[in-house]
Amino acid sequence: MPDDNVSTLPEIRLDLVRKYNVPGPRYTSYPTAVQFNENVPPEALLAEARRDLDNGDDISVYVHLPFCESLCWYCACNTVITTRHGQANTYLDYLEREIALWKKQFPLRPQLGQLHFGGGTPTFLHPAEIDRLSAMLHEAFDFAEDAEVSVEIDPRRLTAEHVQAFRRLGATRASLGVQDFDTTAQKAIHRIQTYEMTKDAMRWARECGYTSINFDLIYGLPHQTEETFSRTLDQVEQLSPDRWAVFS
Repeated sequence: MPDDNVSTLPEIRLDLVRKYNVPGPRYTSYPTAVQFNENVPPEALLAEARRDLDNGDDISVYVHLPFCESLCWYCACNTVITTRHGQANTYLDYLEREIALWKKQFPLRPQLGQLHFGGGTPTFLHPAEIDRLSAMLHEAFDFAEDAEVSVEIDPRRLTAEHVQAFRRLGATRASLGVQDFDTTAQKAIHRIQTYEMTKDAMRWARECGYTSINFDLIYGLPHQTEETFSRTLDQVEQLSPDRWAVFS
């Protein structure tokens, strides 16, 4: 007779645990940063991009907007911490020049199939600056009819006008930084964000037509317990995002 107290789970492969218990590249870029090196000259990359355009392929564009008003202490992104919002327009001036340089490299007008705004905090820009950025991109690219446009949103300093401005640009997908709703954990990571702030951001996005909303969550934060994080997950469920991304 089998012993009911004996686990029937398969034997743990410690060799696999050791193999995969290592830091991995960040998911936010593909190919990942470690795959870029100096062995491939710029000319080869441009030739490959032109070949794809000649074949009628869409291009994907990532726009980095690095500004944040305060630093979250878990952040490893390339950021500029400032409360001087006037810097955003100066940054857009340089971004416009960079777009013009890229345009010169392509004999055909590129069709844009995917566009993502990350940071930093893209919603650091005022709505009028988002509209300016939209005009720059629409002047440079033909947007595919089914173009996928997404934006990272910080609910702490957000207005409905910010959400609407990115929607005018074409965004239908948004990723909201949440991390944890527990106030003790929030203080430890220097990111105070109430449940109501996140709820408002969700409502504004749904009201103006965003069809896919993601929440970023982090486990293993200081002062986090299974009980406190369980409460956060219950609150997340109440808001019904379309997707969760959970990081350690």
